[in-house]
Amino acid sequence: MNIIQQFIKSLYSPETIAKFRFQKIGKTILYVFFLMFIVSIPMAVLLGSSINNLYNDVEVHMDESFPDFSIENGVLQSDLEEPYISEDGDTTVIFDPTGEYTANDVAEFDNAFALLEREAAISTDGMPQTIGYQEFGINIAKDELLDLVNSVGDLLPLIISIFILFMYLFTTAMKFLGIFMLSVITLLLKRKVADQVSYRQGWVLSAYAVTLPTVIFAVFDTIGLHIPFSLAIYWVIAIVIMNLVLRNIPSPKQEEPREIK
Repeated sequence: MNIIQQFIKSLYSPETIAKFRFQKIGKTILYVFFLMFIVSIPMAVLLGSSINNLYNDVEVHMDESFPDFSIENGVLQSDLEEPYISEDGDTTVIFDPTGEYTANDVAEFDNAFALLEREAAISTDGMPQTIGYQEFGINIAKDELLDLVNSVGDLLPLIISIFILFMYLFTTAMKFLGIFMLSVITLLLKRKVADQVSYRQGWVLSAYAVTLPTVIFAVFDTIGLHIPFSLAIYWVIAIVIMNLVLRNIPSPKQEEPREIK
């Protein structure tokens, strides 16, 4: 059975998942990377689109809407007496030399860019990043900063690729952690229904048992559906599936053909 068939079967068939326990660890690890690649595609598209739209909005507003300004000694200088805020679609742009807004305020927006009194802040899909002006150690005017932004535009595909790669590696690492936790829970679940299952087999089964909840919540994230207690629901689904898988493992007295690799 190839990896795509395993993915499809893992969405609905605990009986088939039970047969994967004889599989080699290497193939199971490859499956986890494949699973996370599949569920990361929609989020990668959304993330790339969000970054690209945010960049375009920043470039336009900085050129056409922001007043003349400069950054001197790590502080944003401007004659503006109150913050400038613009909301264009899903993107919010903030220019605030007064100190009224902070990076925490910017983090409340899903997609936002802000030039604050002492730092620049970017929020992409609710994930905030800040850069203090003092870190650059240079003084810069509006025109010079606009030239820098235009230069960043040439590197935008590379920047987006790095963000997507980081997201993929991070979510995959978290998935391996979740699989480990489920494999530990499996040690408790197996006692009454399939005590002959080793820890290694439990880990392999856990990797496939998380397929359905992983796909479900990836779809929810893609369509922007936020469910209360989603983490608890994820674990309930994973544990229920694992319990069904264990119940489909024959007792040692029964003869069962191994999976054909």
